[in-house]
Amino acid sequence: MNKQVFILIMLLLSTILSTLLFGQEIFTLNVSLVFPNDNDTAALMKRLDSNALSYLYKITILDANHSETLLSSSPILSLSIAKQGTYEIEASVISGSDVYFSGKRVVVVDYSSFIQEVEIPLIPIVSRIFVTFDNEGTESISGEKIIITDDSSNVVLNESLNEVAFPLFLNVIPGTYKLTILNEENLTQNSINRVLSATELNVQPGQLYPVMISLRNQNIILKKNSAKVSKLTAFDVNTREVIFEKEGRFKLARNLSINGKTSSAWSSLLFPGLSDLYLTFSNGEITNIDYKEEFPSRVRVLISSELTTIGGLSSATFEKLTLKISNGYSIFSFREGYCQITTMQHGQIVRFSKKSDGLIIETNDGIIGPFETNTRFYLKAQARDSSVEISEKSKNKYFGDLEIFVNKSGGFSIINDLPIEEYLKSVVASEMPSTYHLEALKAQAVVARTYALEKILSDRRYADLGANMDDSTNFQAYNFQKPNEKSSLAVERTNGEVLLYKNKLSATFYYSVSGGYVMDPKDIFKMSIAYLKPKVLSVDQQNLLFLDDELALKNFLKNWDILTLQRLGFPEARNGYFRWKVEFSADEIYSAVISLKNVAAVANNTNEKSLKAIDPVSELRRYVNSQLLSSLRNDTLSAGTSELTTDLNDKIINQSTLMAVEVKNNTSEEKLDQNDPERIVDVYVSARTPGRYVTEITIETNKRIFKIASSDVTSVFSVKGKKITLLNGIIRSDLSSLPSSFFTVDVVKNEEGFAQKIVLYGGGFGHGIGMSQVAANVLAKDFGWDYITILSFFYTGTQLRKVY
Repeated sequence: MNKQVFILIMLLLSTILSTLLFGQEIFTLNVSLVFPNDNDTAALMKRLDSNALSYLYKITILDANHSETLLSSSPILSLSIAKQGTYEIEASVISGSDVYFSGKRVVVVDYSSFIQEVEIPLIPIVSRIFVTFDNEGTESISGEKIIITDDSSNVVLNESLNEVAFPLFLNVIPGTYKLTILNEENLTQNSINRVLSATELNVQPGQLYPVMISLRNQNIILKKNSAKVSKLTAFDVNTREVIFEKEGRFKLARNLSINGKTSSAWSSLLFPGLSDLYLTFSNGEITNIDYKEEFPSRVRVLISSELTTIGGLSSATFEKLTLKISNGYSIFSFREGYCQITTMQHGQIVRFSKKSDGLIIETNDGIIGPFETNTRFYLKAQARDSSVEISEKSKNKYFGDLEIFVNKSGGFSIINDLPIEEYLKSVVASEMPSTYHLEALKAQAVVARTYALEKILSDRRYADLGANMDDSTNFQAYNFQKPNEKSSLAVERTNGEVLLYKNKLSATFYYSVSGGYVMDPKDIFKMSIAYLKPKVLSVDQQNLLFLDDELALKNFLKNWDILTLQRLGFPEARNGYFRWKVEFSADEIYSAVISLKNVAAVANNTNEKSLKAIDPVSELRRYVNSQLLSSLRNDTLSAGTSELTTDLNDKIINQSTLMAVEVKNNTSEEKLDQNDPERIVDVYVSARTPGRYVTEITIETNKRIFKIASSDVTSVFSVKGKKITLLNGIIRSDLSSLPSSFFTVDVVKNEEGFAQKIVLYGGGFGHGIGMSQVAANVLAKDFGWDYITILSFFYTGTQLRKVY
């Protein structure tokens, strides 16, 4: 290449780059708008003044994510463009402030063509007429139908007044529409149409026009901006959107009122599953919701796909779903409207899966779909005993209805919508063994029903999905076990019974087994509940134990004598979890403490001072008294409890009768070398809640003192892989956390005074608040208590009432 040619090429490249970079116009797009060629558009354009139309163009460079907007009075536009790239051109046809048509086109601009003719096909902005029917099944319907005509007298809808046909959605172009309710009477060979009610709608583009047909006392009224809807399935608190089963998605107005009351806390008044709602609209948004306030009779349960080792929810997302049908189901879907897809017979298999082009349903008869990913599917039971097995879950049957949809994670979620009484049969079977006494099972049925109703009315953590609760132990174990005869009988014999306190549903917490002490809800749930007070769980309330200090608690939890515990009135004494212990080496605890991110030594120990202040006389007195009291009780139990009410103070050693006792701490007797390795000297509970929960552990070393908060206690005392010995001799090594927070710490020291072994002595399994299931069984079986007595013992002050 000679020098002159090279210079010419460089000049040419420079010119091209200059054009691209400095905006010189080298490409032309001739844009024209193409209106639909149909009668509706022709009629609409007749009503619109073509001279008053304006055209809004939005040009976006997709490669650069940049856009510009142009307003024109012409449907033809010539655009000069400087750069290559992919362009999206959007066009809107406007009359006044309303958009009547819109369209868009994507164009690639490059050197293959400097001038392009671009046609943008327009589509009309439709409005929706939304018709619902309110009859409540009290009035007979015969011969009535609804007819909707446009302003050219064209019939756009002719439908019989059959409740099954509603709701109706009608997409229409702007114009005037007349809604008429007719009664067709057959008189011999002639038929006469009698107008029962009529109204007109002046429809603007892109708007919603609700109309409710109300049949009351043989009168039919057409109510504008009103609707009766089927069931609230889900709502989003942040976006203020609600979803109804048959009617779809709507927006809530800012000035929303519910049952005549305006409240900013609207989400506390609505819950998934609420049915037969009356709505009032303004500008397409819901401004008022009315419904009958009563206890719900159905529950919506989110089905888990994976559980933790203790039964908590780990995941509720399925990649695919395979369902086996028993006794028939009808499958419906909702996207633009509610419609039936197919019917599944007994024994058939249906599969839901995702493909590249959407959602697919596979049945014995073939493939249905694809459906868009935002489609919600409803499986409706055809009979009371219709059920579904979920192959990806278990072989246990799910009764009632099911809802299936794609969640935010991109997988399937499934919700079981069923009667509460049916739900409880599985809950009671899953939460309490069938070997338990019927009265205990009846008590469980009442507290489970109360718990479920309270959660439906108050808990909104799954409202966006459309569930009241999930099936894990985070709420109540559902379908872990199949319903059995005794659990079903317990539910049936307590049908509709709940516990109320001051006419409100009680907080009926329950758990597996206590350690002999009922805890305080304030300790975990941060609320004080009048009918759930901490107390010793003993049937002998005269046999009060003094558990007001750490030494007394330590002696109590280290008491593994089953016969003695039974004599003291503890109904759970034979249960393995009534007492448990787990051992740690000092090195394990020290390593766990040092590895904590947020822990720091609160003080440095001095070598001359004792690591822990001890009142030797007080400590000896407590120890002797605890031993003496135990002995005295054993001696007097055979004679009856009356002797226990005598004044024991004469037999208990008082402080004044004791001589001073020197209690030495080996580590404080010698001067410690700062170069010595840090070693644990003592570990003890330094703080508890009023309900006896451990809230702080103090760990003292020969150099520092550590205060371990309750949030870190489980990390320090991690039992993963550890052997936990139970009262009945069984050893568990599969637990992921301590059985309960009701425990004490015992330290075994070596000859030098350093900790060699740390032993946790605890009692109970679960949070310890409310009813102990083990205690309920023993109280019914061994003490003859009925379920009402059991409930009044654990939930003192509540009232048992049948609410449906």
